[in-house]
Amino acid sequence: MYQKIIANTPKFLMFDLQPLSENKHFIFGADYILIRPKQNGCILHLSSTQIPLVVGQLVLLAPFYPFKVSIDNNKVSVGDVLHFRLNALGQTFIDSIQFSNIKNMLDHAKQGLLFESEWLEPLFEIMDNIENTFDFKQLLNILMLLDQLTKTSPSQILETHQLAFSTTKRTENRVDNVLQYIATNLAEPLTVTIVAQQLHMAESTFSRFFHTHLGVTFRQYLIEQRVKQAARYLVSTDWSIAHIGAEVGFSSLSNFNEKFKTLLQVTPRAYRANHVALRENIGNSPSIQGQLQKQFHQWQA
Repeated sequence: MYQKIIANTPKFLMFDLQPLSENKHFIFGADYILIRPKQNGCILHLSSTQIPLVVGQLVLLAPFYPFKVSIDNNKVSVGDVLHFRLNALGQTFIDSIQFSNIKNMLDHAKQGLLFESEWLEPLFEIMDNIENTFDFKQLLNILMLLDQLTKTSPSQILETHQLAFSTTKRTENRVDNVLQYIATNLAEPLTVTIVAQQLHMAESTFSRFFHTHLGVTFRQYLIEQRVKQAARYLVSTDWSIAHIGAEVGFSSLSNFNEKFKTLLQVTPRAYRANHVALRENIGNSPSIQGQLQKQFHQWQA
């Protein structure tokens, strides 16, 4: 009998550090995963393999790689799980010579890599300093962590008999393509029909595909992206509220006001007024993108 597999795409831009805890079903996510056990007693389940994890190890898994974790003795958490994705870095940077060693390592993570060496201690120190904040130093920590990991050879390839996900790479590309299409066409009257045509899918197939891999409906995702972009414009431009609403694809000012307030619990006008200080110091302020993402997390909690 096949194990149930659940799509999982956490809402973050670059990375998210979470406690290593037990999950009942296989997780099939769109992120790279770095698992660090801090206590013995947890087992990593892959498609046909079970790997007991112990202190001093690191496991690197590629996107769309089904896994789950079981923990002995009902422990709540026995370590850390670092989810990270590359899209926020930009394709030019990912394809650069400077990033080539990291990219090569990540390409080899499709079968799962286990690292176990005394040379991992500096990496653990970096992980201990990673926080879920939007400070630029956190991005540097992630890059430093990956760079250091390329200097350590994996002690084991975890899964030589993976589940037959022959379409994994194509699926990953399709997700990237549809998100990029939405991002560059927010001002257009996007519909399921229009976007499904970009992937040459039937509407019903596309709707299932989108919800499976993004964890939300197409309409919900589209509204969230439009509101986020509108919030950036409210802080960074002098455009009128009506112009911003139209610029991000809302059909009317009333619809824009309604959707914005539903998601951010404040009207566009009040949001702009509340962020005057951020706008006045925009050259020295933390990323608007990061601040906005933090607010979404707070209001969705």
